Amino acid sequence: MEHKILVDQLKESYRQIFAEQSAAGVLSWAQTKKNSTDLVSPTIPFVGHNYHAQKTKVLLYASAENLVQGKQYNGHLDKVDWAIDRHRWYKDDWYKNKFGKIFFPKFHIAPIEDGGLLIVLLYICEQLGIEMPITPNEFVESIALANFGKFSIKPQEGDKHNTDYAKPVDKPKLDCCLPYIKRDLEVLRPDIIVMPQSIYGVEREYIKAIKGDAKIVPIYQINTRVVNKHISKNAQFPPKDVNELSPVIRDWYDARHFHDGGFTGKSYSNFLSVFTYLDSVLKSRKLIAL
Repeated sequence: MEHKILVDQLKESYRQIFAEQSAAGVLSWAQTKKNSTDLVSPTIPFVGHNYHAQKTKVLLYASAENLVQGKQYNGHLDKVDWAIDRHRWYKDDWYKNKFGKIFFPKFHIAPIEDGGLLIVLLYICEQLGIEMPITPNEFVESIALANFGKFSIKPQEGDKHNTDYAKPVDKPKLDCCLPYIKRDLEVLRPDIIVMPQSIYGVEREYIKAIKGDAKIVPIYQINTRVVNKHISKNAQFPPKDVNELSPVIRDWYDARHFHDGGFTGKSYSNFLSVFTYLDSVLKSRKLIAL
C-alpha cells in the first residue's frame, strides 16, 4: 500500500503542475502528441516497490527526457495514463514483451538501462555502507529513479539528432522542471540523491533549499563519450583493479551484460576509471574517509 500511496501522490501533483504550466504556455518548446498540439505528459519517477521500506532511501536522477532519439516521436505514449508513469510501464510491460529476459531493466533512460548508471549507483551504495539487493531487477525495486529534465524538446523541421537542454544547460527549460523536482523530494524524501553535476551546478541553491537532510552526490552523466573523453583520460582517475571490486560489481560489470550498452573494447576497460572517479567525488563530498 505504501508504494501505491507514493505513486498516487506523485501522479496527482504532476497532473496539477502540468495543467498549470500548459495553461500558462511556458512549455511551447516541449514534445507534442503525434496527431495533436497537446503536450506529452511528463512522467513521475520510477518508484521501486520496496523503496518505501528501505532504511536509506536513494534517488537517482539522469539528465533530460528524450522521446525523439533522432526521429519524430511515434506516438506510443499519447495516452496520458501510460505517459505519466512510463518508466514503470517500460520496465513491466514494454521490454518484457519485446525482448524477454535481459540483465539491465529497460526504462527509456539510456545511461540507466545500458547498465552504466546502475553500476555507478550500486558502487556508491556499497561505498556508503548501504545494503542493497544483488540483482539489477531487485536493486531498482529498492530505489527511485528519473530524469531531472521532465520534457523532451519538440523536434524542428530537419532535425536529425537528439536535442538536449541539460548540457549545455538551458536554464529556462530546466527551470520548468523544478516544480516537479520539488514534489519528487517532498513525496519520496530521499536520504541520498545522485544527479548530474552540470545540472546541480546551475540549480544548486534551489536544490539546497528543498533537499531537506538528503546528501547530494553530483557526478558526470555516465556514457561512453564521457567515460572515454573525460574520465579515463584524467590522470587523477587511473583504472581500478577489477579484483578490488566486490563480487556483485564484478558480475554487473561482466562483458556478458555490459556490452549490450555499447561499453565494448576500450570503453569497457576505460570504465574501470569510473570507480576511481567515484571515490574522488565521495571523498570531496566528505561522504567517505579521505
